[in-house]
Amino acid sequence: MSSAAHVDDGGHSAVNAALGFYYQSLYGLLSIVRASNDDAAVCLERLDDVEILTNGQSLLSQLKHSLSKKPAAVTLSSVALWKTLKAWIDVLPAVSLNDTRFQLVTVAPLPSGSPLEVLLDDLSSRTHLLMLLQDEAQRVVDEHLAGKKAKMQPHPHSDRVSSCAAYLELNDIVREKLLSRITVQPAASNINEIPKDIANELKHFPPERREAITQKLMEWWDLQVVYSFCDKRDRAISMLEVQQKVAEISGELEREELLADFQFVTPPGDHTPPSMISRQLQLVGGTMREIQSAEREEWRARSQRHKWLNERVDMAVRIDGYDQLLVEAWGDKHGVMVETHANATEDAKRASGLEIFRWSFSQAHAQIPPFAHNWNTSYYVRGSYQVLAVEQEVGWHPDYRVLLAEKKT
Repeated sequence: MSSAAHVDDGGHSAVNAALGFYYQSLYGLLSIVRASNDDAAVCLERLDDVEILTNGQSLLSQLKHSLSKKPAAVTLSSVALWKTLKAWIDVLPAVSLNDTRFQLVTVAPLPSGSPLEVLLDDLSSRTHLLMLLQDEAQRVVDEHLAGKKAKMQPHPHSDRVSSCAAYLELNDIVREKLLSRITVQPAASNINEIPKDIANELKHFPPERREAITQKLMEWWDLQVVYSFCDKRDRAISMLEVQQKVAEISGELEREELLADFQFVTPPGDHTPPSMISRQLQLVGGTMREIQSAEREEWRARSQRHKWLNERVDMAVRIDGYDQLLVEAWGDKHGVMVETHANATEDAKRASGLEIFRWSFSQAHAQIPPFAHNWNTSYYVRGSYQVLAVEQEVGWHPDYRVLLAEKKT
């Protein structure tokens, strides 16, 4: 198993290690959403940082991450390159070279004209690079030994001499075959950019919905990765699983995106509003215009509820839950008023009750979380309070239940 993706950002090793592991996770997700074969799957931290399985073949990816604005370019002498080669040499006994490819993914660039540019694709000849790597490895080993003999401190190339020695120990056939299976992906997205890359791959969904799908997909993916490490699921996460989850998330978001069907609709001419609306408002001295506005918003909210209930089976529970939220917000205000106006005059009670109605009409929709994440209209909260007032679940006067019961008799 490899270590966390290498992070080249100076100090704060614990933070960098965490970023390295999370970068692996996000890159694994990006790889699977980019995959074209139905049998594709991704496994993290098994044979390499990220292992992509498809058509009986494995792609082992070593990741080199940095948040530096100008990460050091990858060259023949880069420690990251030689440590990557050493990681792949170590895993050779566990894989079949004929069925395995290797990829170095780094946010760093390649210098223009670098001999490593032949690794940008599978077909370019590696003959010259093979000789250059051998020469570099031999130079490092020789200079390290010479330094040791000369008792130089520290010994030259201590950070990559073991990697170079392992490379030289390979027989020529294996070394050539390994290099033929290696590619490099320079200038890769860093951890801040990968979520956007994932969203851009969701081409079957509207652009305005891709970011939200990606956020929820990443949350699910993080949990699957943890479960894979804890043996609570298969180590490999398949593309079909990801596709199924994306479809599920999209459906959830679509259900959340509700239309304000009655925002610009007025009650029909033969509509008779519930008398309880005016009765409740008359108890607190509401104006005629306020009564008319309350009746209009009650009709809009009740019509919206009726439409939702007819179209979707899940709405009854959601409507009831949101009503409870409205009642709670109202209760916090009304309960205080009842306590503070126990011995108040009737005029004071009416004035305070009218303030609560006006809060429900003018302010509540901005203070209470919306019914759905994309909902930004006021009539549903305004009108729902009237629906609740008709049912006497809420009221405006401190003593509205007693007063309404007295008038009824």
